Amino acid sequence: MQIFRAHWMAPWFNHPFLASELTDHGVVLHLKRERHSVSWHELSAPPKLAQGRRLYRLHLYCTQGDIELGWLPKVVAESLYNAITLAWFRFQAARILPLAESCLKVLEQGYLRQSRWQQLQQLLTQASQFELQQAAINWATLTPPMGLSDREAAALGLMATLMAADDTWREQCCADYCQQMLADFSDLFDSLEAHPLTPAQRLACVVDEDHNLVLAGAGCGKTSVMTARAAFLVASQQANPEDLLLLAFGNEAAAEMAERLAQQPTTRTVKTSTFHALGLMILSKVNGHTPRLSPLAQQESARIQAFAQWLEQLCSEDEDYNLRLQNWLRLHRFQVVPQPDYRRVAREWAPIVTALKLYGEPEPADLSSELAEQLTLVLPLLHRYQHSLAEQGHIDFDDMIEQATELVRQGRFTVPWRYILVDEFQDISAPRAALLQALRDAVPELSLFCVGDDWQAIYRFSGADVTLTTRFAEYFGASRVTKLDKTFRFNNQIEQVASRFVQRNPEQLPKTLTTHLRSNSPSVHVLPVDSNSQIDAISRLLGQVAAEQPQASVYVLARFRFSLPDEAQLVAWRRRFPSLNIAVHTLHGAKGKEADHVIILGLSRGKYGFPPEQSATALLDILLPEAETFLHAEERRLFYVGLTRARQQVFLLADQQIPSTFVKELSGGGYPGVSKWE
Repeated sequence: MQIFRAHWMAPWFNHPFLASELTDHGVVLHLKRERHSVSWHELSAPPKLAQGRRLYRLHLYCTQGDIELGWLPKVVAESLYNAITLAWFRFQAARILPLAESCLKVLEQGYLRQSRWQQLQQLLTQASQFELQQAAINWATLTPPMGLSDREAAALGLMATLMAADDTWREQCCADYCQQMLADFSDLFDSLEAHPLTPAQRLACVVDEDHNLVLAGAGCGKTSVMTARAAFLVASQQANPEDLLLLAFGNEAAAEMAERLAQQPTTRTVKTSTFHALGLMILSKVNGHTPRLSPLAQQESARIQAFAQWLEQLCSEDEDYNLRLQNWLRLHRFQVVPQPDYRRVAREWAPIVTALKLYGEPEPADLSSELAEQLTLVLPLLHRYQHSLAEQGHIDFDDMIEQATELVRQGRFTVPWRYILVDEFQDISAPRAALLQALRDAVPELSLFCVGDDWQAIYRFSGADVTLTTRFAEYFGASRVTKLDKTFRFNNQIEQVASRFVQRNPEQLPKTLTTHLRSNSPSVHVLPVDSNSQIDAISRLLGQVAAEQPQASVYVLARFRFSLPDEAQLVAWRRRFPSLNIAVHTLHGAKGKEADHVIILGLSRGKYGFPPEQSATALLDILLPEAETFLHAEERRLFYVGLTRARQQVFLLADQQIPSTFVKELSGGGYPGVSKWE
């Protein structure tokens, strides 16, 4: 064992320190009459070497009081300094190594999510709580000496980095990860679709925060991003196919995603599901049998028929109810006697029954006399519906989602997924969002990936809550928002009109879209027409389109179903213009579809105008999630949906006498992409 001796003159000047030696446990000081051991644990920092006139001093920082070793010749002082420094760093590295490995394990998981960042901070905090000395050392200010092993140096370097790390460092880690993944999987993103994914689509695929919101403008390829992210997660070995769940709201959308996934060998077995099918699966697995789902929940026509029959029964069994219903319809719906149109009433009131069952009755103070009377007429329908479910031992979709959520919260369902991807997220309702949150809470490392467009949120009447999108982070927590900013559907002229129009509502999340298609002339045309000449106007437009583009597709859209041409008229047009692909849809029904040209009808003011000036669903509005303060916010989004169904041109048939306020806005200036035809 090497002994480091003080200058031979030290004893003459009554200096207590004579020599020192290093052991595995620390530094042994040779004093005049004794030996004193200082363990490595007691040294709180590396030694400091100071030069005197001719000799050197070595300062040891100890937890019980500092020690100074004097009278050291230069060669001895430097050798002792280097030896103690190296030994101290090695001792600390050995103690730090388990903590450093735990931190490295978190970092190696990939994208430094907020939850992983918190894990790192908790690890460092726990080290301090357990009185691990290294946690209190400012490693960022220390320079490790030569002579350490690569493993030791790496552990100390990692601690130095983490001690100095802040949110800016985390952001840089996330950016570095994304750039690395984009480079490593460039060929994958080039080959997944017929055309390479756009830069924005690629970035959306690799960002991996705890909760991810992808805002996808109309025609920006949201389904491509859903399936591409699944392929990326599997290709990068961050997930196995069974770790993934892709959720859609409808069977058609789920089937499309499954078809897309099946085109790649690595994602063929990825699970796709609707929310309803997911709820059914959870209940079946936990309870050991498939719940009995009411036919009234599965088929709208059956539900409307049942409600109509119950209304008729109520009127025949209770004369007072019959009189009150007929009086209410006469005053507020202008339906004629001798008998109400029970089916029409059932269609209007079915969503109210659903909302009452889900949210409960409103406060009486919130109701006008008209709505209070309507509520007393609707409640018997609710009671008969609930009685029917109980009598048959059935549940409906709302029951299924609610029960599934509770089972997940109770831990009775083992969540097998680590990544859940949700399509059309702007249509999410509070109960479905609660199910997602329960799944997320059940698996700490589970990541949510939600794709949607708040500009196309048009289903509040069915319980959708747009604020779950516009205030995504407030509901779910740590989040990252990416935007798909290039549309492949409509041209720049339509984009300029539609984007400006929908963003008049300041609550909409801002986006700037670019378009793949370009046009130099206005593509949104306002045609003032008399209310009795709409059919003729449409016929002329169809003739014009057929002459210029014989194989084109044309949608005829309207806010209300009764505003659309009937089946006989549609058949007549198809016979007259056989080369055109002509279809009619309500604006809600056109969501997710596209055509070369779009004709929008019913653009007038009034109770059944667009936007409707008097809601026929006032009671439903009170029951549903809180409405937005911006006037006609959802109707504005619905109009945006209509505009963006067109690839080439939009024709707005505006009432010549009482044009829609939306049309007046477009015609009033500020929309260069709009032309007015006289």
